[in-house]
Amino acid sequence: MAHKGTTPSKAFQDTAAGAQHCQSICVQSIQYCLEVGGSHVEPSHMQLLQDCAEICETTGTMLMRSSLQHNQVTAACAEICERCARSCERFTGDAQMKACAEACRRCAAACQQVAQMRPGSPGYHSVP
Repeated sequence: MAHKGTTPSKAFQDTAAGAQHCQSICVQSIQYCLEVGGSHVEPSHMQLLQDCAEICETTGTMLMRSSLQHNQVTAACAEICERCARSCERFTGDAQMKACAEACRRCAAACQQVAQMRPGSPGYHSVP
């Protein structure tokens, strides 16, 4: 539930949308990797894709309800997305893995910015 009298700021909304996109592409990439097989299904890579999808889903939900705990979650999301991007980039010449890495990097950057926001800072919350 959002804080009384607040709605998610544009920064929160944009970051939530980016996290939802990242979650979606990670889920698509899991299916893709299962179809391709080989090194694409290394346990560490598959686990990162799953972890990234889950933290992005949680991050998007928490931002849309203006959770007071957003700092911790968005910081964790940024770190996991960055790790996932590095894992996906190992597959050079693979368009799906490149798209996943790019989405993860965008999400990581946005989450890092939002993780540093504090109550009362510009863009933190908009009040109707």
